Amino acid sequence: MRVLIIDKTAGMEASHERHQTLAGRPDVELHVLGPRHWIENGRPIEWRASPDTLYTPHFGRVFFKDYYARTGYMRGLSRALIRSKPEIIQLLEEPWAVSTLQTIVAASLFAPHAKILFYTWENIYRPWTYPSRASRLYALIDKIAHAASTAAVCATQGARQVLEQKGYAKPVEVIPYGIPNFFLNETPPAPHPPQDRPFTIGYVGRLMYMKGIDLLLEALARLPSVHLLLVGMGEDEATYHRMCERLGIQDRVEWIPAVNERRVPLVLRRMDVFVLASRKTPLWQEQLGRAALEAMATGIPVIGARSGAIPEVLGDAGLLFDENSYASLVERVTWLKDNPGERIRLGRLGRQRVLELFTWERFAERLTGLYRTLL
Repeated sequence: MRVLIIDKTAGMEASHERHQTLAGRPDVELHVLGPRHWIENGRPIEWRASPDTLYTPHFGRVFFKDYYARTGYMRGLSRALIRSKPEIIQLLEEPWAVSTLQTIVAASLFAPHAKILFYTWENIYRPWTYPSRASRLYALIDKIAHAASTAAVCATQGARQVLEQKGYAKPVEVIPYGIPNFFLNETPPAPHPPQDRPFTIGYVGRLMYMKGIDLLLEALARLPSVHLLLVGMGEDEATYHRMCERLGIQDRVEWIPAVNERRVPLVLRRMDVFVLASRKTPLWQEQLGRAALEAMATGIPVIGARSGAIPEVLGDAGLLFDENSYASLVERVTWLKDNPGERIRLGRLGRQRVLELFTWERFAERLTGLYRTLL
C-alpha cells in the first residue's frame, strides 16, 4: 500500500526513526512530506535525506515554521500528492490545524480516492478558547476534518474521549508514539546508588509551571537527605532559582541545561527516582509524558502525578501521587527511598511496559494494521 505521511517534524531524528520503521513494514511504500526547514522549541531543524532512508522524502516549504496549528504549506503539498499517488494519507497533525485543511482540499483534487487520517493529542474537551477569529477558524477546520477523514488515530485514551465528546463517529484507534531506540538499547542501571552520593530524584524537560517544578522543590525542602537533579531550561527557571534560595535547598539542587537527546540516558542514570509532577491548566494537561517513558526504558522507577495521561502511561509500572500535592509526593519518595526492592521491581516493570507498548516497532505494527482494515 502507498502511504503519504505529512509531518512538520520530519527532519528530526526521532521522526526519521519512526518513518524508517514504518517503511520497513511488509507491503508498505512510504512517502513523507515535511518542511526542509523547521524550528522546534527554538532550535532550527534542517531536513536532509540520509543514504539509508527507506522512504521517499518530499521537501516542502511552510509558513509559521515554529507554530504547529498555524503552520501551512506554501510549496510541496500538491507535488507530493501527485508523485506519491497515495492510498492512505496520514496527517501527523491535529484535525483543526491549518495544514490539515490544506491537505483535505489538495487531496480532493490530486488524490480523491485516498483515505485520510489525522493524529490527535488533544485530551481536554473545551469550547474553542483561542483568540476570537482564530477560534472560529479552528472550529471550522475541525468540523471539515471530521467529515473528510476516514478514521482517526489518538495518542491516548484521553484524546479518544475528547473525539467522542465532539461527536466523531468514525473508526478511532489509540496508538501512542514510541521512544527512540537508543533508550531501549541501554542496559538498565544498578538499582542501588553508589555510597559516595546521596539519594537523588530528578526530572528532564521544560522548566515551566505546568510541569510542576515548584512541587519538586517544595517536596525536596521536606526531604532533608535527598538531592534533586533538574535537566532542562524554560521560561520559569529564574523563578525556581529564587524559590530554592527561599527554601534553603540550593545546595541540594543541581541544574543542568538542556542536553543532546543521546546524552539523556547518561543523565537519567544519575537518578534513583524520576518524578513527573505535571499539573492540569485550563488549556493543557500532560498528553503523554515522554520523559517518564524514557526513564522507564532506562530502568529508572517513576513517580507521576495523577494528571492528564500520566496514570494511563505508567499503568502499574510506577507510583502516582495526588496532583498539586507536595505532601503526597514526599510520601512516595520516602517510600521508594526506604524500599530498594520496590525500586528494583518498578524499574523492571517500567522497562517491560515500554518494550511492550511504546516502541516505534509497536507503533508501526498497529498503524499499518489499521490501514489494512481501511483498504
